[in-house]
Amino acid sequence: MKLLFSSGTFFFITGKARKYSNTAYALQDGGCQGKCAFCSQSTLSSAPKNFLSRVKWYSANLEDFSDIISSNFMRFCLQTVYKPNFDEEALEIMKTVKTRGKSITTVPVDELKRFLNVGVDYLGVGLDTTESMFPKVGKPFSFSTYMDFIREGVKIFGKGKVFVHLVFGLGESLDEFLNLMQEIYNIGAEVALFAFTPVKGTPMENNSPPSLHQYRLVQTVRYYLSRGIPLSKLMRNGELTLPSDSTHYLTSGCPTCDRPFYNESPTAPIPYNFSVVMKD
Repeated sequence: MKLLFSSGTFFFITGKARKYSNTAYALQDGGCQGKCAFCSQSTLSSAPKNFLSRVKWYSANLEDFSDIISSNFMRFCLQTVYKPNFDEEALEIMKTVKTRGKSITTVPVDELKRFLNVGVDYLGVGLDTTESMFPKVGKPFSFSTYMDFIREGVKIFGKGKVFVHLVFGLGESLDEFLNLMQEIYNIGAEVALFAFTPVKGTPMENNSPPSLHQYRLVQTVRYYLSRGIPLSKLMRNGELTLPSDSTHYLTSGCPTCDRPFYNESPTAPIPYNFSVVMKD
């Protein structure tokens, strides 16, 4: 079965580079039938379909590398795309890989237990943005449908086992974004933060990424929310009431997730997300 693998994963499994992540990242092939305005996989995008955000992905047959993936990585993360029979394909992929941990992005709600039964222990949900931004961003389902899916995912996988992907900088207000994060934690899910990355060939290619200052604030709020401190105790007159430090800027996501340089070039002086590799 043909899959796309992130640059770092591909070059390790093909023997061309050392392993620098404990998560193997894969993406379903063929592009997505969704119309998200920021995404290179969208039908609205003229960008090459071997890119997701700024990362180049490489095609390979899963069967040729399933053993090396299973024996060398702690987690296998599959990014699904919206296409015919994507859920059945994803299920077969998850049966093939034998890593200790397995993460998958959105699949039909009535299929969640099947994925749980083949070893998927974490669920990622691409909510991406706030309710007011859904028409502009072009999500394939309604905001309420996504929120209901998140609630159902928490029921099936458990509290803290559903990571909601949010992209900061798509045009939302800061207050709306912070309140959405609070709502997600109230449900029992977690937040995996991304900084908007303009990709050439997408409808949002000329939009600007968020300022590092505002992204640091959002990261710090997410950190404290994840530790049970409510938003009402974190902000006063638009300012943080608790200190911020570099541990708050680590990549947020499933265990061992680092997605290095997903949002910025390796030559960037300061990354949006610090990889777990950079923690020491």
